[in-house]
Amino acid sequence: MVTSHQVTLSGLAAGTTYYYQVNSTDSKGNHGHGGNTLKTAGFSITGTINPTAAGNGATVALSGTASAGTTADSSGNYIFTGLPNGPYMVTPTYAGYAFTPGNQNVTVNGTNVTGVNFTATSQTFSISGTISPAAGGSGATVTLSGAATATTTANSSGAYTLTGLTSGSYAITPSNARYTFTPLSQNVTVSGANVSGVNFTDNAVAVAPTITTPPANQTVTAGQTATFAVVAGGTAPLGFQWQKNGANIAGATAASYTTPVTVTADSGSTFAVVVSNTVGTVTSSAATLTVNAAPVAPTITTQPTNQTVTAGQTATFAVVAGGTAPLGYQWQKNGANIAGATAASYTTPVTTTADSGSTFAVVVSNTVGTVTSSAATLTVNAAAAPAIQVSSSSINFGNAVVGSSLSQALIITNTGTATLTITQITESGAAFSVSGYSLPLNVGAGQQSTINVAFMPASVGLASGNISILSNAPTSPTSVSLSGTGIASTFTLGISPECDNFTNQHGRSRLLRDWRKYAGDADTSAKSRPDRAIRSCGCGKRKRKHLDSE
Repeated sequence: MVTSHQVTLSGLAAGTTYYYQVNSTDSKGNHGHGGNTLKTAGFSITGTINPTAAGNGATVALSGTASAGTTADSSGNYIFTGLPNGPYMVTPTYAGYAFTPGNQNVTVNGTNVTGVNFTATSQTFSISGTISPAAGGSGATVTLSGAATATTTANSSGAYTLTGLTSGSYAITPSNARYTFTPLSQNVTVSGANVSGVNFTDNAVAVAPTITTPPANQTVTAGQTATFAVVAGGTAPLGFQWQKNGANIAGATAASYTTPVTVTADSGSTFAVVVSNTVGTVTSSAATLTVNAAPVAPTITTQPTNQTVTAGQTATFAVVAGGTAPLGYQWQKNGANIAGATAASYTTPVTTTADSGSTFAVVVSNTVGTVTSSAATLTVNAAAAPAIQVSSSSINFGNAVVGSSLSQALIITNTGTATLTITQITESGAAFSVSGYSLPLNVGAGQQSTINVAFMPASVGLASGNISILSNAPTSPTSVSLSGTGIASTFTLGISPECDNFTNQHGRSRLLRDWRKYAGDADTSAKSRPDRAIRSCGCGKRKRKHLDSE
């Protein structure tokens, strides 16, 4: 008896349900049969919806070879499993969001498909409407509450729009001072589309008058008129009644009032206005009228006076003038207007001696006429300043024996009009030095000071240097050149009359030859002065003798 049997099937489609039937016959010829279903394993399609806020809970639909639906998890991931080979379309949806791409076509061909991803973008919508008539709609405030809160202002036509709204329930409420609205508010539901036509009707409410801008004080000249005006609010029509000193003025029933020609007796009078409508009345604050006498041409009371300053200072000229205010001023220098000099006094810029002798006058004016002051003269004295003078711009010490010192005096004289202050004296050249002073060295005007300059050569030859004197004189620094020549020490030739070597011609020739050799080693100046050389005659005795006498 056969109790089990195994059959291998090939070529079956993935993710497909098959039905099968088994027929059997036993040894006695009995027949039996049975059946069941078989579903082959399928493949999967997976992906992610970003951002997570939009992916979490999004619905993902599958169509094509097979149809299915699933919901993305909290991370925006989704999966379809058990799919047979074939083409599919994957489409995500979530209220309030749009997806990129809107759907994707996918083909399963013997393997799982991954990375079928989508990006969600939050969708926003608008609510719009109109408030009419425009008188109450223009500038009305529209308030949004509910799923979100916001406010906007209706335009001059009463139209409004609230934008950036997600799907949800909202309430719209308009408001505007002195107006009521029908309806008072409207409930609106946004569900994946803009909502329009949320309209309202406004109705004006009677408002008592108010003074927005009260009348202002007025100042006029006798013979002129004065005008007072008021700005008032409230429900039209508004009525006006002007008053002078608390009494009604006949016929003065407009928003402004102009007086008759004034006289000085009107000065101090007060003017107010009573504004009224069907709701009530309001009285403005009182404005005062000032009436001045007829204007008087300007006159010069105190003329500008001459000014004397030192160069580097400023000078101020002033005038006192009379006449009806306001008075205008225009200062002049040497007859030409000075830009910006339009006050009762004028201060010059910092002066120089070139300004000395300039004249300054002022033209005073008002509505009646002009008058020109007498001219004042400016004298500018030169500013006190030091000046430096040295006794010599160069010092030559001549010849000095090496190691010895020569000195000369350098006299510094202040030829200016202010104290000369010397802050630094610097010498250059190793053979030169300066002494006999301390810094700072102050020399009064017309005074002098002496310093010592020394020359001490350390070697044979010409030496040069310089003294630099730093001071507050305009010509600073002052230089003095230095020069001198270092020479060798002098020698005396000693000879002995007892020496036969010197008295004979041979000995004298030898002595001269030896002297020239010595002089050539010491100094060229000795070559021309054989009497200054010292040389032994060879006999061991010495005596001072000049060769020139031989």
